[in-house]
Amino acid sequence: MGIPHRVVYWNVPGHAWMYLPFAILVVVFVYGVWRRWRVWAKGRRVPLRPWGPRVRRLLSHAGLQSRVVRRPLQGYAHAALAVAFGLLFIGTCVVALKADFGLPVMQGAFYLWFESATLDAAGLAGIIALAVFLFRRYAMRPSALGRELADFLVPFTLLIILITGFLLQSLRIYATHDPWGAYSFVGYGLSALYGDWHLSIPAALIIHRSLWWFHLVLAFSFLGAIPYSKLFHLFMAPVAILLSDPQGATSLEKLDIEQSERLGVNMLSDLTVKDLVDLDACTECGRCEEACPAFASEKPLSPKKLILDLREHAHLHPEEPLTAAIKDETLFACTTCRACMEACPVDIEHVPKIVGMRRFRVMEEGEMPSGLAEAVQGIEERGHPFRGAQAGRTTWMEGLPIHEWQSGEPCETLLWVGCAGAFDPRAQKVARALAQLLLAMGEDVKVLGRRESCTGDPARRAGQEYLYQMQAEQNVQTLKEVAPRRIVTMCPHCLHQLRDEYRAFGADFEVVHHSEYLQAALVTGRLRAAAGGRRITYHDPCYLGRYEGVFAAPREVLKAAGGDIVEMAHHGRDSFCCGAGGGWAFREEGAPRVNRLRAKEAVATGAEVVATGCPFCLSMMTDGVKAEGGGEVEDIAEILWAQVAPEVTAQG
Repeated sequence: MGIPHRVVYWNVPGHAWMYLPFAILVVVFVYGVWRRWRVWAKGRRVPLRPWGPRVRRLLSHAGLQSRVVRRPLQGYAHAALAVAFGLLFIGTCVVALKADFGLPVMQGAFYLWFESATLDAAGLAGIIALAVFLFRRYAMRPSALGRELADFLVPFTLLIILITGFLLQSLRIYATHDPWGAYSFVGYGLSALYGDWHLSIPAALIIHRSLWWFHLVLAFSFLGAIPYSKLFHLFMAPVAILLSDPQGATSLEKLDIEQSERLGVNMLSDLTVKDLVDLDACTECGRCEEACPAFASEKPLSPKKLILDLREHAHLHPEEPLTAAIKDETLFACTTCRACMEACPVDIEHVPKIVGMRRFRVMEEGEMPSGLAEAVQGIEERGHPFRGAQAGRTTWMEGLPIHEWQSGEPCETLLWVGCAGAFDPRAQKVARALAQLLLAMGEDVKVLGRRESCTGDPARRAGQEYLYQMQAEQNVQTLKEVAPRRIVTMCPHCLHQLRDEYRAFGADFEVVHHSEYLQAALVTGRLRAAAGGRRITYHDPCYLGRYEGVFAAPREVLKAAGGDIVEMAHHGRDSFCCGAGGGWAFREEGAPRVNRLRAKEAVATGAEVVATGCPFCLSMMTDGVKAEGGGEVEDIAEILWAQVAPEVTAQG
């Protein structure tokens, strides 16, 4: 029997002609890449350092496909297909080393266990994965997946390539009586059928030769078509992941208003290279669309369609403004919750693109939806976005031993109340509960009072970057003068600004959300809570969870307060937005409302109390839960204070 091996190009006389279609493939492929490169070259460059976090994300999201496998059925099928074709590509390279360079690599144990057994397993896994994809798309029919001709041709063509590969293998084993054929277990099993069918050897040779050329031309045609189809994500997805913001694109880019040729994004040249690569990295899987609260509430925004519309515009009308492709109602429907970005398996950054285009419409063309425009005007004129507010900045703390910081005095703990805590009657109760908890901890609590002003977050998310930067610079100057040891806030939007986005303006303060600070106090014993016992479900605020990564602290506080926590269908990183973000807290919303959709999930848990850690979520969930016939909605500070107050009273 000799050394295990097989003859390359067996039964294929004139196989050298294969290099003609291969040359055509290379030309067609390179031209397709060049067409896309022309678009990428229009984008602004982005800094790539530090490399470490980017490489780790690449290994996790592209290598281990950690986001893909969050959905087991399609996730593991996709991972199996990726591994299968990776192994098959290596196997093809081994054949080339043998056939074109004469290297003795296809022999011995390596040939038996890798080129035969492992590659057969890979091909079989690929067929099963493709069958899963076709079954899911055409039998289960999820609404997020398209069913156009191309959506069928891609997996079907791959399926034919794999099946014809196994048929070629089986015909060779049958005709040559390959003594090592059993290692190629799929082909060997098929070859056994030919004897039952009494297939003659001459017929087998003719079928093999014809099928070999068909398989080759089909495979080459498929490869050549990749740069012209969504399959190009095979190459661009890893690039998009590598270029993605190591911080998850939670902070928006600071616009250089003085030097920018255009305020915001309206041409391809206004986008970054990362933005343009994102368009070609999209797999059209629809996960972003399924996660989007705007889409779920029937607003004119689908994150997937937004990316696909931008892709089509970039390749067909690269010199025309983006306003020709994306409508205002689409841009301003976004709540900036980042659910789309969290769901995307290839790290496409939808929200920065949307806000960039909003900036152009707002600052260059003066367009802004009603309600949002009035809120932004309120920030400019009054320092807060609440119309008709009767309270002052310090009304909420009347009767509490808290005073405004005075120039020159030290500040241990600064309570950043936020506009909602100061002016919204419901959020004022949260501010009082939090202040009482801080006092119970023995904190010397100070507030800025009349010197506190809106962080500018609603203005920035609306696209009014100029006003935002004015607010940021003013607040940072004030905070540097106060120099607090720490800042505690109950508003995740304020938290994100003070802790993250204000760094671009020179801020460097210790800023904590009240859930984090209260949880630490409970652990150290600075706070003690009486036993509770209510059934509670917790709503994760988008700006606390997906933006700041705070998930455990609020739940630990609720547990310490005796809460029996039951989770909603969507929680943690998969939490569903309350509908307030992106300026929607100040706009009128038609039915169906996002908060009603979220409230239905909360009520479905059977919880007595819906807890949250954001004043805007508190307002939206209160309205939604009431409309759905649910129970109470409270902030975690209120829940904890109700259990701490008896302990404080008992201690005198």
